[in-house]
Amino acid sequence: MNEISPIKFFKYYQKNLNFKIIDIRDSRDFEQYHIIDAINIPYYILREKYHLFLNKKYTYFIMCKNGNNSYQATRFLSRLGYNVINVIGGIDHWMGSVITKYA
Repeated sequence: MNEISPIKFFKYYQKNLNFKIIDIRDSRDFEQYHIIDAINIPYYILREKYHLFLNKKYTYFIMCKNGNNSYQATRFLSRLGYNVINVIGGIDHWMGSVITKYA
C-alpha cells in the first residue's frame, strides 16, 4: 500500500497541479474546513459507490481527519486496483491553508 508523509504531501501539493484529493470525512466536518480543491466523498459512501467516483487512470490522495480511516480506505481501494495514496496523519497534520466555513 502506498502512503505519503504530511511533509512530502505538502511539498507535492505545492509543486503539482494535476492530482486529486479525496477527503473521506463526513460532510459536516468537510464543510467546517478542507483543503482547496479536495473532493468530499464520505467514507461510508466511498466504500459502497467507489465505482461511480473513481477512475483507474488517475492517482488519488486519500485523506481523513487523522489518517486512520484513510488508511483503511486506501487498503480497500488498492485491492480493487485503484491507484490511491494514504496521506499519513490526515488533515490534522496538514501544513497548508484550508477553506473554512467562516472565511
